[in-house]
Amino acid sequence: MDNREKLLAWIDDHFDEQVAFLQGVIRIPTDTPPGNNAPHADAVANMVESYGWTAEKHAVPAQAVRDYGMESITNLIIRRPYAVGGLTIALNAHGDVVPPGEGWTHDPYGGEIEDGYIYGRAAAVSKCDFSTYIFAVRALESLGAPLKGGLELHFTYDEEFGGLLGPGWLLENKLTKPDLVIAAGFSYNIVTAHNACLQLEITVHGKSG
Repeated sequence: MDNREKLLAWIDDHFDEQVAFLQGVIRIPTDTPPGNNAPHADAVANMVESYGWTAEKHAVPAQAVRDYGMESITNLIIRRPYAVGGLTIALNAHGDVVPPGEGWTHDPYGGEIEDGYIYGRAAAVSKCDFSTYIFAVRALESLGAPLKGGLELHFTYDEEFGGLLGPGWLLENKLTKPDLVIAAGFSYNIVTAHNACLQLEITVHGKSG
């Protein structure tokens, strides 16, 4: 088999394992607010240990997190260094999600499978990227082909609140400096703006009539 065929065969052989991994990360709530996301990061770090990997756990100081309006943030970096002479590319995904709201027909934290679909918070964005990135790297490394440069997986927990204590915090503290980045999302591009909502509470004083 050529390398392409080997990759496809590895992916097929590990499909059920990848699905189970995704179900596992869906089943740990990371609603933001309130933003108690460190337990999810700890669980992911433990999960990748079974692959012989080490996830660096970078906890944002508690006071900074509270001042920001959240409860806990631990960002993860998984470094996969290869031979010298190449670039380092970072794959970024976020584990925090907005609260599920009402109207679900499946448990939003169940990772339930029905008719070939997984249902749950972040099954599409962005816990699915945790699974995709990890298994893509494992598939690539399974080839045993000579690689140059390095890969970094950045699993961060501040996208819904603005990113300052996620990717921004890692960069500000000089914990990473990749040459290239693929960011999770539907375009997988880095942008300088993003659609969002603004929630306001307004009190109006006056007289009726």
